[in-house]
Amino acid sequence: MNQGIEELSVKKIRIGIRQIKNGTVTPEEASLGFAFNKLKDLNEGLYEDFLEEYTKVVNKLKDNL
Repeated sequence: MNQGIEELSVKKIRIGIRQIKNGTVTPEEASLGFAFNKLKDLNEGLYEDFLEEYTKVVNKLKDNL
């Protein structure tokens, strides 16, 4: 069952990051906190990788405003 939750979390995070990059949603609208928290519990390495990517995307978005 954990594998399914991990896969769903990764999918939600990937989609959310892509939407933020494309400007279709804001970081708040993407609402990725729950998915990040679940992923941290299940796979901390993936969590750190996605958090780094998310942070870069959000910082780039803020720089462009």
